[in-house]
Amino acid sequence: MDSEAARTRARRADAESTQPRTSSAGPGRTRTRARYALATLGALSIAAVFATVGDGVEVPEATGLRRIVVDSGHLAVWILLGGAFGIAAVRGEWNRASGVLAAGAGATYAVFLGAVFLGRA
Repeated sequence: MDSEAARTRARRADAESTQPRTSSAGPGRTRTRARYALATLGALSIAAVFATVGDGVEVPEATGLRRIVVDSGHLAVWILLGGAFGIAAVRGEWNRASGVLAAGAGATYAVFLGAVFLGRA
């Protein structure tokens, strides 16, 4: 009798392991993923515009490292934000990796603003 029960349990476990698993994401989580995905598309669209057309910020007296920050800082901010939202969209929630990228975007933006405004006399 015990061997019969053991075989039945083994068959059930085997059947469960071959069935596709369904996502545990409910409607709220799906909606959250969609919102993060839209934010990702928005951020990366802005980054694409900044990469092709530019951001309209001109500081003619900037040279060296300051010039690099002024020319590419704004673009870097939007790429980092796109990455943060993209990770959140894939994982279905805001998480540590998203927060680190978003904090990096904030720090990059602070450096960018400093390069644009603090260097002017």
